[in-house]
Amino acid sequence: ARALFVLPAFEVRVGQRLPGTVAELLRLWGAGDARPFYGTLCPRCQAPTDFGRWWALPPPRRLRVAYEAPWRDPWEPFYVAPARGVPPFDERFLQYGFNRISQACELHVAGFRFAVLDGAFVAHRGFKEPGGFHRGREAELGHNRRLFRSFRAELRRRYPGSPRHC
Repeated sequence: ARALFVLPAFEVRVGQRLPGTVAELLRLWGAGDARPFYGTLCPRCQAPTDFGRWWALPPPRRLRVAYEAPWRDPWEPFYVAPARGVPPFDERFLQYGFNRISQACELHVAGFRFAVLDGAFVAHRGFKEPGGFHRGREAELGHNRRLFRSFRAELRRRYPGSPRHC
C-alpha cells in the first residue's frame, strides 16, 4: 500500500479568483480561464494525471481515490504522501528543471503507486507562458539535465532489486 495521492494541478488566468471547489474549477476550465498546469509549456510533464479522465468524473461527494495513474517520464505530479518512508527530495536539483521529475522518478523506482484524487486539486495563479522565466533558466535546465542522467544511474544502484526504471 505504498501509495501517493496526486492532486491534479491547474493554472488559473490572472484576474480570476482561485477556485475553491471542483465545480468552480470545472467552470473556469470550460470557459478557458483555467487549464492543466504547464499545459502549453510542457504538456507531457502533467499528462499522466489524465485530465480528460479527471474532467469526466462524476461530481465528488467526498474526497476519494478516483483512479491510479501509471508513472511515465517526464511526469511532475503534485502529491500528498506519508511523512515517513518516502525518499527525500534530492537537494542537488537547484533552481529550474528536473526537481519534481527526479523525485517522481525515484518514487516510481522505489515502488510507489500514484493515486489521483477526485475531490482535490491545486491551482497556480496565472498562466505559465513561454518567455515568462528568468534569464538563467536555460543554464539551470542544462545543468539539471546533466545531473538527472547521473541521478538515474544512482537509482539503479540504490534500488538494485527494483524492476522499475526511469
